[in-house]
Amino acid sequence: MFKEIKKTIEEEMSGRQAFRYADRIAQYHRIQASPGYREAAHEVMKLLKRDGVDAELVSYPAQFGERFLSHHSFKEWSCESAELWIESPERKRIARFQEEEISVVQRSISTPAEGLEAELVVIENAEEESSYERLDLEGKIALVRGNQFIIHSLAVEKYKCAGLIFDNLAEFNPIRTRMDFPDTRQYTSYWWHHKEEVKSFGFVVSPRIGEELRNLAEKGPVRLKANVKAELKDGHFENIEYFIPGKKEQEILLVSHLCHPYPGGQDNASGPGTLMEVMRTLTRLIKEGKLPKPQLGIRFLMMPEMTGTAAYFQQHQDRIGKTIAALNLDMVGADQTKGGGPLCIEQPPMAMPTFLDRFAYKLVEDTASNTANFTGTSQYSTVHYVKTRFSGGSDHYIISDPTIGIPCPMLIQWPDKHYHTTSDSTNNLDENMMKLVGTVTALYSYGLANGEEKEWISYTLQHMGRIGSHLNDFKEWLVNSNPSKQEFQDRFSFYVQYEKDSLAQLEEYAEVRGFNNMQEEIEKLENLIEKQAEIIFTIGDNELTEEERQKENKTWMNWTYKRTYQGPIRLIDEISRLSLNTRYQWLKEVEAEIPMGYADFILYWMDGKRTMADILKRTYFETGQNFPDYVRGLVELYIMLDLIQEVEEE
Repeated sequence: MFKEIKKTIEEEMSGRQAFRYADRIAQYHRIQASPGYREAAHEVMKLLKRDGVDAELVSYPAQFGERFLSHHSFKEWSCESAELWIESPERKRIARFQEEEISVVQRSISTPAEGLEAELVVIENAEEESSYERLDLEGKIALVRGNQFIIHSLAVEKYKCAGLIFDNLAEFNPIRTRMDFPDTRQYTSYWWHHKEEVKSFGFVVSPRIGEELRNLAEKGPVRLKANVKAELKDGHFENIEYFIPGKKEQEILLVSHLCHPYPGGQDNASGPGTLMEVMRTLTRLIKEGKLPKPQLGIRFLMMPEMTGTAAYFQQHQDRIGKTIAALNLDMVGADQTKGGGPLCIEQPPMAMPTFLDRFAYKLVEDTASNTANFTGTSQYSTVHYVKTRFSGGSDHYIISDPTIGIPCPMLIQWPDKHYHTTSDSTNNLDENMMKLVGTVTALYSYGLANGEEKEWISYTLQHMGRIGSHLNDFKEWLVNSNPSKQEFQDRFSFYVQYEKDSLAQLEEYAEVRGFNNMQEEIEKLENLIEKQAEIIFTIGDNELTEEERQKENKTWMNWTYKRTYQGPIRLIDEISRLSLNTRYQWLKEVEAEIPMGYADFILYWMDGKRTMADILKRTYFETGQNFPDYVRGLVELYIMLDLIQEVEEE
C-alpha cells in the first residue's frame, strides 16, 4: 500500500535520528510530575525546534484533589538525595539515589534530617498477614518482596514499620528470571493521591543484595541507616503537542508517553524518540512539497502515561469527535537479539469495533518484509511481529474507551527482558527497529490523512479477503474452550457482528474522505461476511457436543448502570480512602485472583443501556473469562465509590 508515499517516507526517515532522540530523552529521570520529567520535556522541545518542528508545551496541575476524567492527579515529587547503609555487622552502602535513581521507591517521603537508624527485619511472604504474627516491627526497616500496595498497607500502616526494602524482580518466562538479572533493580513506586494517606520511604535492591541481607539477618542483628531528602508539593506536569493541519476538521492522533525512570530506554524513550522522528519527517516532507498537505490533520501528543492523556481529553473535549483514529507507541525500539520481544500490533477492545489494527498490521507486514528465498518466490521478514488481542496497560486503554470513542491500536514489543529495571538502557535499542516503527507510524497517519481512494479500495479488498481467516481464528479459539453447540453459536455470532461493525467503521472513514467508489465497493462486498461465516460456523459446529452449560440467573444481573466519569478506572487510586482492612481484602483476596485488566472489559461494555447479564456475556465472549461473583463485588465497590450509578427503569 501507498508505494510512492512509502518510498518518500523511507528515504527521509532515519532510525539513527530516532535513536539519538531516544538517547537524549533517556538521560533524564522522568517520573511523572517531577523536575527530571520537566527537564526531559524541555529537552524534547529544544530538539524539535532545532529540527523545524514548532511544538507546544502545555502544563497541567499536579496536586491532590485534581481529577482528569476518571484519573486522579497527584503531587509533584522531587528527590534531592537518598542513601541506605548497612551499619552493622559491617558498614556497606547498598543504595544511593544519585548513582541509581531506581534504588529508591519513587515518591518516597523524607526521613528525619539526621537520617533514621533501625534494625532490619526480614518478612517472608509479606503479602500474607499471617507472616506478621509475633514480629515486632514498629520503627524498624523490613526487607520484603511482592505488591508494594498490599505490603505497605500491612507493614507500614498496620504494623508501623518505618520503611521498606524491596528486592522484587518480576519474571517473564521464558525470557527473564531472577537468575538472569542478579544485579539489576526493579522500578517500584508509591502513588499518593490525598493528604490523609499514611506515607513512608522505601528502597529497592537487587536480588543479590536481597539474598545478602537475608543471609546476614539469619546470622544475627543487622542495623541499617536510611537517609532520604525528598519533597511532595503542589506542582505541574507537562504535555507536548504538535499539529500538522489538514484541509478538513477531522484528524489523526499519534501518542507516546514520555515518562518513566532513568534510564527507561525501551520503556519508553524509544516511543517518543520514534514519534519525534515521525514529526520531523512528515513536517519536512510537507514543507518541501514532497508530500502534499493532507486532507485530515495529524496531531502528536507526548505526555505522562495515562494522566497526561486524560488531562488532554479533559481540556479538549471538542477534539474528541473530530479525531477519527489514533495510534499508541509504547516500547517500540528494542533489539530483538538482546531481549526485545516481538513487535505486537494490539487491537482496541471489541467494544470499540475498528479496522485500524488490521490496517496497522498490513503496514507492518509490507514494511517489515526485507528478505526472500533463493528463487524470490516468497518474501518475508527477519523481524518478529504478531497481531494480538486487547490487553491494555498503556494510553490506548483510555483513548479506546467507548466514553472517549477513538479507536486506537498500540504498537509494542512484548515481553521485554529489561522491562522496568536498571538494565533498560539505550544500549539495547535497535535503529532498524525504530526506523521500521517510524515508517509504519508515518504511513498509518499520512495514509489515513491523505491516502488516495484507489489505495483504500485496494486495502478494502484485502481487508474483506482476510475476514474469513479472522473468523476461522476465532472459531479455533472458541472450539478449544469446548463450548456447547448453543454457546458456540452465540459466541461465534458475536464475532461475526464485530466483523460487520468493523467494516461499518471503514465505511464511515470512506464517508469522511468523500470516497464514493470505496463506499460502493463496501456495499457490494459486505454480504460476503455472512457467506464466509456460514461455512466456518458449520465446520466448528460439527466439532462440538449438544450439551448446554447451566446459565446464571441472578437478580442483580438484570440491573443497568451508567458510568460517572469518562475513561477507565484505576481502582488502586480510588480505594486509597477506604479502610485498611477493606483495601487489603480487595487487593489480596479478591483482585489477586482475577486476570489483570478484566475489570476494564466490564466497564467498556457498560453504556447505561446494557444489563449486567449482557455485559458479563459480552466480556466472556471477548475474553473467554467469566467471574460473576467478582463482578458483583466490583459493581458494589464502584457504587460505594460513586464511580457508577444505577439507571432507573423508565
